[in-house]
Amino acid sequence: MPPVHAPLQVVWFKKDLRVHDHLPLLEAAARGPVLPLYIYEPEQLQHPEFGGHHLQYLNDCLTELGGALQALGTPLVCRAGEAVEVLSALHAETGIAALWAHEETGNGVSYARDRRVRAWCRAGGIPFTELPQNGVVRRLHSRDGWAALWEERMGASPLKPPVQLPAVSVPSVGLLEPADARVAPNHKSLPPGGRPAAKRTLDSFLAVRGVDYMREMSSPLTAEASCSRLSAPLAFGTVSLREVVQATRQRLAAVKGDPEADPSWVRSLRSFESRLHWHCHFMQRLETEPDMEFRNLNRAFDDLRPQGARDSFDRWAAGQTGYPLQDACMRMLNETGWLNFRMRAMTISFSSQLLWLHWRVPGEYLAHHWLDNEPGIHWAQVQMQSSTVGINQVRIYNPTKQARDQDPTGEFIRRWVPELAEVPTDFIHAPWTWSGAGRLKYPAPIVDAERAMRAAKAKIMAARQTGFFQEEARRVYELHGSRKKAVMRAERRANGLPEKPVRRTQAVLDMAGQPSLFGGKTATAPPIVPAGLPESWREALAPEFAAPSFHQLKDFLIEERRTHRVYPPAPDVFNALRWTPLEQVKVLILGQDPYHGAGQAHGLSFSVQPGVRIPPSLHNIFKELHTDVPDVLPPQHGDLSAWAQQGVLLLNAVLTVRAGQPNSHAGMGWEPLTDAVIRVVNAKPERVVFVLWGAYARKKARLITGPQHVTIQSGHPSPLSVAHFTGTRPFSRVNAALEEVNIAPIDWQLPAGL
Repeated sequence: MPPVHAPLQVVWFKKDLRVHDHLPLLEAAARGPVLPLYIYEPEQLQHPEFGGHHLQYLNDCLTELGGALQALGTPLVCRAGEAVEVLSALHAETGIAALWAHEETGNGVSYARDRRVRAWCRAGGIPFTELPQNGVVRRLHSRDGWAALWEERMGASPLKPPVQLPAVSVPSVGLLEPADARVAPNHKSLPPGGRPAAKRTLDSFLAVRGVDYMREMSSPLTAEASCSRLSAPLAFGTVSLREVVQATRQRLAAVKGDPEADPSWVRSLRSFESRLHWHCHFMQRLETEPDMEFRNLNRAFDDLRPQGARDSFDRWAAGQTGYPLQDACMRMLNETGWLNFRMRAMTISFSSQLLWLHWRVPGEYLAHHWLDNEPGIHWAQVQMQSSTVGINQVRIYNPTKQARDQDPTGEFIRRWVPELAEVPTDFIHAPWTWSGAGRLKYPAPIVDAERAMRAAKAKIMAARQTGFFQEEARRVYELHGSRKKAVMRAERRANGLPEKPVRRTQAVLDMAGQPSLFGGKTATAPPIVPAGLPESWREALAPEFAAPSFHQLKDFLIEERRTHRVYPPAPDVFNALRWTPLEQVKVLILGQDPYHGAGQAHGLSFSVQPGVRIPPSLHNIFKELHTDVPDVLPPQHGDLSAWAQQGVLLLNAVLTVRAGQPNSHAGMGWEPLTDAVIRVVNAKPERVVFVLWGAYARKKARLITGPQHVTIQSGHPSPLSVAHFTGTRPFSRVNAALEEVNIAPIDWQLPAGL
C-alpha cells in the first residue's frame, strides 16, 4: 500500500500507550489516514519527577505499541521537542486535519502544555478533540452524582482496535536513549513494560495471586506478590482502567458461582474493585484543583510546616533514619521503584509528621522514584497522609508499631537493611534497645517517634480547631469529598432498610469527615479569657478562647514556664490587644514572634521595654521612619506603646518564646488565635492598613480579603534583609491610605523621654 500524503488525523499518545479501548484512535481512523504520534518532551524528561527508570519502562511500552500499530498498517512516529513546536513542524510537513488525544490529568507541566496546544489549535483552526479514558470528569461542577458517572463509563464495553490503518510515511526519531534524553541511565530492577506484560500481570492476579489480596496487601512481606502490580500499566496506559474493572467483575461473578472456589476470592476482589474506584476519586481532585500539586488543599494549614532541615530529608531519602522498617521501605523503593500502599503511607507520614518536613520536597522525591507515578493519586495521597486535606482522620504512623505488625519476624527488614542481620528478632524492630547496638553500623533513631508524633498531632489539631479550618474543610468536602457513604445511605432508605448505626468515636467521625466538622454538638470546655482585655476583643475572640487548641496552648505554657524561662512575662503577653481595642484599630503591623533576650519583649511586636537597648530590626525601622518622614526624629528608646495607643495593633503571630531560642513556640497553638485576630480586623467595615514585613508576615496576606483595606508589604527590617526594606516608605504610605478615607493619620513621633 503506498504512503498517504493527505492531511492527517493525528492521534497524540500520552499516558494511553495501547491500541485497545482507545476511543481517539477509533474516531480518528473513521475520518481519514491516521498518524500515531508520541512526543518526547524535554520539559517532562528534565522534570524532577522523571528518571531513567521511567524512560526504560516508557521505551518498552512504546516498542510494543509501535509493533501493534505496525500490525494494523502504520508505524508509530516519535518526535522530540516542545509539543507546540513539534505539532507546528508536523503541520508544515504533512498538514494536520485534526488532533485527537485522551484527556490527561497530569502534573503542572502537562497542564500548562495542554493549554498551549489548545491555544495553538484554535489559532490554526485545527480541531482538537480530547476524550475521557477513565472515570475522571473534566469541568466537573459537583461531586454529587460523580459515582454514577464513573459507573456509566466503567460499565461500557471496552473498545476493540481499528481493523486496519492506512500507512503513512513521516520521519520518526525512534526511541530516545538516556543520553539523548539527558537523563541518567536506569539502575532499578523493573518489570517489563508494554501491553502483553500488563495482560499477564492482570491475568495472574485474577487467577492466582489475588486470592488473599485483602489480607496480604498491607505487609511488605506479602504485598509484592498479592497486590495486583497493575499501577505502572495503568499509569502508562498499556491497559485501560475499564478493562481492569470489567475483568475483575467477570472474575468475581465466576468465583461467586463456583462452590469449589476459595471464599477469600470474593472478599479480595470486592476490595480490589473498591480500590479501582478510589483510583479515579483521587485523580479527580487534581483534575478539579490542579494547584494542589503545589499548595495545601486546606489553606488553614498553609503556615503549619517550615521547609525543615536538609539533613533530616537526606537521611530519610537514603534509608538511614534508624527506624528499620522505614529504612527498609526507602531502600526497596530506591532499588525497585515500588512499595505497597500502606508502606507508601508510612514513608510520607514519617517525613511530614515525625520529621515535620513540608510535604512538597519528600513528595517530589517519591514521585521521582515511583515507577507508577500518577500525579493525581500521588499528590492526593501525600496531602492526605500529611493531614493537609482536613476531611479525613489524622493518621500518624508509628514506624516501630508498623514494623511489629507488618514484619513480625524481621524478614523484610533483614533483606533490605543487611547491617541488622545479627540483631535478635526480639530487638529487630527497635535495635537501639539491644545491648549490642553499639557495634552495629546503623544509625540511632533520627527522632523520638512517640514524642514527634505527639507534637505533630498537637500542631495539627490546633489548626483544626480554628474557625478558618471549619470553613476550609467545608469547601474541600464540597469540592473533593467522596459521596459514597451518602449514596449507600440513600440506597438503603430507598430499599426500606434501616440506617446502619454509626459508632460515635472520634476516629470514625474524623474518617467520615462530615459529622464532626459539619453537624452535631460537641462538648467544649469553658473559655479561657485573658485578664484585662477590652470587651470588643473578648466578644470577637470568644470562640478562639473556648477552642481546645487554646486550652492545649495554656497547658503547654504552664509546663514551659515551669521548666524554662519564657518571654514576655505572663502579664504582658496580651498587651497588643489590651492597649489597642478592636474598635480603635486602624493599622496592624505584624511581627513573627517576641524578642528572646532578657527584658526585651513586652507584648508589642518590634517594641522593647524602656531602658532596653534598641535591637537591630527596630533600629532599621527608626532609620527608615526618619528617611520617610524627616520631621520624625529617632527616639533614644524602643517603646512603641505610643503607637499602640493611637490604633496601631502591634501584633506578633506567636506571642511567647523560650529564652534564647527564636521561633521556639511557633506551631504550638498561637497561630490559630492570631490568625483569628487578623480575620476579625479584616471584618471591620472601616479601612485598616496592614503592614507585612518579611516573608512570614506576607504569607498572612491571604487572610486580608476586604476590598476597603490596604496592604503594604516589603522585606523584613532585620539586618539580613534590610536591603528589601530600605526605601519602601511604609509610614508615609500608611498615613496616605488613612487620610484618603478621612481617618486621622498616625503621629509616628515617639515621646523623647521614657
